[in-house]
Amino acid sequence: MDRFVAIVRTASELGFDVLWLADEKFYRDPFVGLTVAAQHSRRLRLGTCVTEPYTRHPALLAMAIGTLDEVAGGRAILGIGAGGSGFPAMAVRRERPTTAVAEAVTLVRRLLRDERVDFQGRTVTFRDARLHFRPRPDIPIYVAARARRMLATAGAVADGVIVAPYASPPGLRFALEQIRRGAARAGRSTATLDVAARVDVCIADDAAAARAAVKPAVALPMWISYPNLDYLQPLGLPPPPAPLLEILSRRQYDLIPDAARHVPDAYVAHLAVAGTVAQVREQVRQIVAAGVTQLLVRPVAAPGQDLLAVLHLLAAQVVPAVISETTEGR
Repeated sequence: MDRFVAIVRTASELGFDVLWLADEKFYRDPFVGLTVAAQHSRRLRLGTCVTEPYTRHPALLAMAIGTLDEVAGGRAILGIGAGGSGFPAMAVRRERPTTAVAEAVTLVRRLLRDERVDFQGRTVTFRDARLHFRPRPDIPIYVAARARRMLATAGAVADGVIVAPYASPPGLRFALEQIRRGAARAGRSTATLDVAARVDVCIADDAAAARAAVKPAVALPMWISYPNLDYLQPLGLPPPPAPLLEILSRRQYDLIPDAARHVPDAYVAHLAVAGTVAQVREQVRQIVAAGVTQLLVRPVAAPGQDLLAVLHLLAAQVVPAVISETTEGR
């Protein structure tokens, strides 16, 4: 936990805006981690990136995010998605994911508004109850998405969308179009909708080493989504290699590093950000230019590199240059 506190403090000192923490089974609990982060920062907003409504009932999510928001003085964000990590071990089936997420958002919002709720959805049930404390009613809810239907659902119901793992203009343009369609069908405007591109970033002098370092991060969403890999179609990539598919089909989380060894470099170019400072700067510039409103970075260390060094490189040599170029281009 000392290492985590150092990351929190560094992120705050370097001027990052939001600390997002994954609900990755079976690592440390994200709500406990974000509570620790709240105690060691004063400015950072704090979000789950992301939790899910299958192993955590949406009513418990409302309870947890409301409590975190109290501790953090109004800085909490609930990031929610369909999940998948840890599900095989717990014999949890991810059924009707778009419905489950939409129903979860509805229930959480009503509970945050201090309502007594009786809710019977297709995936979520809640019987005539309420939270026994009064949370902030407008805690932002972000939906994480990559597939067509989930992107549209996010556009229809969320305050913000976490688009992952697209890291190139073709994927992001596809995602933004689905978000706009979902919002339009729901009669919503996207003018105030925050769209965050969640990307895995590795910066190293050796570009090949950086690409290799992010390949497990590319393999993870493939493992979660398998056998539905339709999110790859907008990228114009060749089909996944047979050895990669064979490993994914075993549904063993511990085999993701083995799967990563079969991820082609062409996939990395569209599904992560990896390379030298100049290469990362250019790809980040393209991501921002595609129309997203937030860059959500998961730093990845190359062999022999410290994670905090990646944060410093981003803050000193990537983000200021991209902001400067973006400002000048307006």
